[in-house]
Amino acid sequence: MIHMFWPYISEKVIDEIKDVLKTRWIGQGPKVEEAERKFKEITGAPYPVTLNSCTSALHLGLIMSGVRQGSEVVTTPMTCSATNIPILYCGAKAVFADIQRGTLNIDPESVRKKITKKTKAILVVHWAGYPCDMDEILKIAGERGLPVIEDAAHALGARYKDKPIGAIGDFACFSFQAIKQITTADGGMLAVLNEKDYKRAKLLRWYGIDREFKGDIYWKYQIKEVGYKYHMNDLAAGMLVVQLDDLAKVAARRGEIADRYREGLKAVSGLKLLEKKDDRESGNWLFTVRVKDRQGFTKKLLDNEIESHMVHVRCDIYPIFGGKRLDLPGMNEVEPEYVSIPLHCKLTDEDVEKVIKVIKSGW
Repeated sequence: MIHMFWPYISEKVIDEIKDVLKTRWIGQGPKVEEAERKFKEITGAPYPVTLNSCTSALHLGLIMSGVRQGSEVVTTPMTCSATNIPILYCGAKAVFADIQRGTLNIDPESVRKKITKKTKAILVVHWAGYPCDMDEILKIAGERGLPVIEDAAHALGARYKDKPIGAIGDFACFSFQAIKQITTADGGMLAVLNEKDYKRAKLLRWYGIDREFKGDIYWKYQIKEVGYKYHMNDLAAGMLVVQLDDLAKVAARRGEIADRYREGLKAVSGLKLLEKKDDRESGNWLFTVRVKDRQGFTKKLLDNEIESHMVHVRCDIYPIFGGKRLDLPGMNEVEPEYVSIPLHCKLTDEDVEKVIKVIKSGW
């Protein structure tokens, strides 16, 4: 079976974890700080804060954006539920903008129309790792004085107009969950743009306690804002340190596979490739296509021992978000068509050629 996903684990990880287990630090300790320094060095994100998940990063980004009871957040339906459930943590409402048919990313013009006096933030997802139209989104946000939160769970290593994802929006949220480009089994990162937000994020990830305070213990626990247990531990951070060494290699291989798919599938009847512009680089977490007769397509692949998957279903259909919206024509058009095919470093060249050959034979 050619599997849809396969975790990438560096050969150095086991030794690293053994080394951490032999120290006195297995919770949040020196490896966490090392991982943050290395993430900054490798990705270009100016102020990264390690966390236990991307969901935690999204929650903190929303809190730091001023989202609270009664607020609205303009967001995309085309994502994992984990993107939008943190909006509900804050007692706020997810307002769904439409998506672009050619990228499956949020449509900036739809975002503009969805903003109200209650809007406190714009939340975007870089679907499959392909960056959204950030210039347009930042312009709209700037006109209305709104922060931009990027769910970059798919987009580790992606770039937009020579800037890395993680150094563009006010808050960028990364995932190291099991099947992402690199993994810490589970984990996340919140990247912010300034020292003030960086210091606040570090407080919020540990109950609101300043762990760096050196004075009297009673002053240390002068908690002024409710925080959470969202920190990363040194076992996960140790994994991240060594996994980051391989990020360039992982990104290159995933990009190579994606390029082979684009070349091999560009003229297949009943299949549309998604957009690829020269001004941005995808993180290539997924390779998503639009097909006619998705059920027939997935059956043909499975009959040939190849997995495929939608990966995520539109968020607005969940009862907690109010049910399917009819005012999202782009989402409604692509809903029965989108599907992703295998993309990971375990794939051999022969696997990739088999996937292309089976698809080209029709379904």
